[in-house]
Amino acid sequence: MPGVLMLSQDQRSGVAVPRPDDPQPVRFRVLGPLAVQGRDGRAIPVPGTKQRAVLGYLLLHPNQVVATSRLVDALWPGRKPVTARKMVQNAVSALRTALARGNGPDDEVVLLTHAPGYLLRVDPELIDLHRSRRLAEQGRRELAAGSPAAAAESFRQALAQWNGAVLADLVEAGASWPELAAMSEERQAIREDRADAELRCGRHQTVLGELRLLAEADPLNERLCALLMLALHRNGKPVEALELYRRQRDLIAERFDSEPTRELRDLERAVRTRDPAIDPPAPAQTVPPLAPPEEVAADLAADRSAPPAATRTVFRPPPGAPPSALVTEALPSAPVLATPTGEDAPPGHAAGERKRLSAVLVRVEPPAVVGGDDAEAFDIRFREVSAVVAEEAARYGGTVAGRIGSTLLMLFGVFRSRVDDALRAVRAGHAVHDRLLRLALPLGVVPGAGRVRVAVSTGDALVRFTEAGQDAAPMVVGALLDQCLRQLESAEPGHIKLCDATRRAARLVTAGLGDPLDSGSASAAVAALGRSPAAPGARAPLVEREAELDVLTALFNQAVRTGRPHQISVLGEPGVGKTRLVQEFARLVGARAEDAHLLRLRMPVLGRPTGRTALGELVGLCAGLHPADPPHTVDDKLSAALRRWLGPRVVDRETVLGHLRALVAPAHTGGVLDGEAVAACRRMLEALAAERPLVLVLEDLHLADDGVLDFVDGLAESSARIPLLVVTTARPDLIERRPTWGGGGYRTTSTMHLEPLSQDASARLVSRLWEQWGVRRTLDRSDLTSVTGGIPLFVVEYAALFGRPSPAERAEVCGAWPEHLPERVRAVVTEHIDALRPQAKAVLRDASVQGPRFWSEAVAAVGGREVAECERWLAHLERRHFLVRADRSSIPGSDEYVFRSAWVREVTRLSVLQPARREGRRRADAWLAERAAGIR
Repeated sequence: MPGVLMLSQDQRSGVAVPRPDDPQPVRFRVLGPLAVQGRDGRAIPVPGTKQRAVLGYLLLHPNQVVATSRLVDALWPGRKPVTARKMVQNAVSALRTALARGNGPDDEVVLLTHAPGYLLRVDPELIDLHRSRRLAEQGRRELAAGSPAAAAESFRQALAQWNGAVLADLVEAGASWPELAAMSEERQAIREDRADAELRCGRHQTVLGELRLLAEADPLNERLCALLMLALHRNGKPVEALELYRRQRDLIAERFDSEPTRELRDLERAVRTRDPAIDPPAPAQTVPPLAPPEEVAADLAADRSAPPAATRTVFRPPPGAPPSALVTEALPSAPVLATPTGEDAPPGHAAGERKRLSAVLVRVEPPAVVGGDDAEAFDIRFREVSAVVAEEAARYGGTVAGRIGSTLLMLFGVFRSRVDDALRAVRAGHAVHDRLLRLALPLGVVPGAGRVRVAVSTGDALVRFTEAGQDAAPMVVGALLDQCLRQLESAEPGHIKLCDATRRAARLVTAGLGDPLDSGSASAAVAALGRSPAAPGARAPLVEREAELDVLTALFNQAVRTGRPHQISVLGEPGVGKTRLVQEFARLVGARAEDAHLLRLRMPVLGRPTGRTALGELVGLCAGLHPADPPHTVDDKLSAALRRWLGPRVVDRETVLGHLRALVAPAHTGGVLDGEAVAACRRMLEALAAERPLVLVLEDLHLADDGVLDFVDGLAESSARIPLLVVTTARPDLIERRPTWGGGGYRTTSTMHLEPLSQDASARLVSRLWEQWGVRRTLDRSDLTSVTGGIPLFVVEYAALFGRPSPAERAEVCGAWPEHLPERVRAVVTEHIDALRPQAKAVLRDASVQGPRFWSEAVAAVGGREVAECERWLAHLERRHFLVRADRSSIPGSDEYVFRSAWVREVTRLSVLQPARREGRRRADAWLAERAAGIR
């Protein structure tokens, strides 16, 4: 079967893929990057550095009361922001929402408010740190009892819980808590204990390489020195053991003017005199080491520098494939895909779903002068290449799927579809290409432009879930991979080959940015693609938003009149017209340019940091910076702006200038926002507002990290008397992260929810568009409503699709419109569906396989769920604008629903595989036959 890819997690990762019939409790991982695994085996996202830091700190102290002051000190070791305690409260509130998604009926994990702070009530066995400590203590007891083999196994299991440095992602973001260093020492102690146990079992050959690396990394550790000396002696290298002792003795004398411990001196004497007491015991059964020496070296480097540790995956051939199809060990950083668990899984869910994916293949041809045919040398040389690919895939939200020789595969859209998956794939391909050209491989060899090829393909594939036991893994099935391989073969060296589907999909979100996809320079393409995608429908007429526009105008006038800041959040589902509303408001403010400042910024798309980058771009807007400005021009513009805003005699002008310069400097983008930088940016805005009333428009705030959200919160709460209006747009996802967003400030914050358009407004929008385009035809208002559901984006796409000038084209589209789903509609709806909670998504899929209308009890019958559970999720889907509930049901006792948009139903239905569709329809028909034989 061509084009089949199976993903599964390496067993050493410490988190097994659950069996479909074995529900798992919530689990936490702190030994490596912070991760939370829900009962269904899926990762529970914990977005935002502050939320992750609070959770990480509480997990280090489970079932203990942690004072709020300790959390504040942990999050801000230096200068604390004024709203620090509120920011901690917001983080805790968001964590409770996230944990509620993964909890079972018995609430296994509860985050309690307990004076003077918070308490995380959790079974310690659910935390990998506790499991590692328990196994290590068990091993020490077994070692003391004279059972070294059992002890070695316990120590191996304890080390298997580790997947990198403790809270590696938080350390990378700047966390430097004393607990982290202590836990790193715990890992080192377990390694030493395991080596001791292995030596007592007679496995000196197994541990020698690892001990060399450990001792080299910690040259003053006398216990490690003793273990390595013993291993060298037992491996027939007594001279090397004595030389090691000499170096250790000289180092101790030089550093501390002392001598080694009595135990080490006694061991040196025993080696020198060939004392039989230190000869190896009788050989024991050979047990493979926990990790090859090169992996131990990587772990040691991770302990020192604490980068985010990587998850491992295995790239497997399809069942029945020939042995030659077996692929090498895959790359790090691929997320875990778990098979849905529980007897209530909807039919066909385990079979998988149809999705649109973007695949990126990267081939680095090995230089002949250093490659040769040595497979081990080849693998070592390409570890750096693999790391580059893994980092860029994670940066742009993709999945590293595997490696075949020197060809590496990234996939975008497997776990969660996004509108800009194709754009992400192109960006990742360009970023990998540029980095590999600068990467010096071992022996000083640089790949060179002629040795790097990249291809990107976009198309439909099946993400299939199997149920073949513990090693069951999802497979990506389809011709997409074969197509991408053909693209790669035809790619010119040093260039990136894109298929037509990738170009079309990427241009959906780069409208108005030119055509960066055809750039001959990868760096130039990345620079162009780095800008935020243009919002669809931005130039469409504005209809039925007059009241909302009046509210924004009134708030602006109020801020000018009272001199007080105000923040309003415009919330709505994708495509409901948030961008078009604020665009019109910005046009009105811009018409009063002599009376007000206007700053408008969209949150950067994924693949770029949203904290420093967003504030850096805001500083650039204020100071009139241009991306092409050289450093000296940036300094001149910033200095001139500060003189205008703050005056020439401000004492700390140079300090403020330094913080602003750091925000806009490319070398400083990324990382955590520090309090001084935030204060400098806020001071800049306050000075600008004092000059003239300021309107700050921030779009897509749901993409922002916690640093930006805290910054925006602080603007509204400023005590300064400044005429400032902050207008933000976001999807309702933001409220799930910050339940108190938009309603916590007294008269300083407010929220506006945008609803779909009425039938009359939708018809007016289509008529005005057709008038602009010169289209003359009769509009079917009922068809418009059923297809678009009043979502402005869908209405615009409907007007374009059904306003074709040719009668033949109109007949073709109207006769088979499901096959002509607009690409933008499909992308937006798919992203919207994948953002749902798993239970809501499953209920929506069950509803889609039925007719145009359906009933709650029928949905329960299709999915094998309780009716009450289905009714809760259907109500949730109605609030999220997927469904509309009928005022009166045609079947008494069961709520009746329809999809708000036929396009939404069609996108959802097409994601369900055909066997599951047929089985779902059979169950629905059986229910209907039982309840209402006359309804079909």
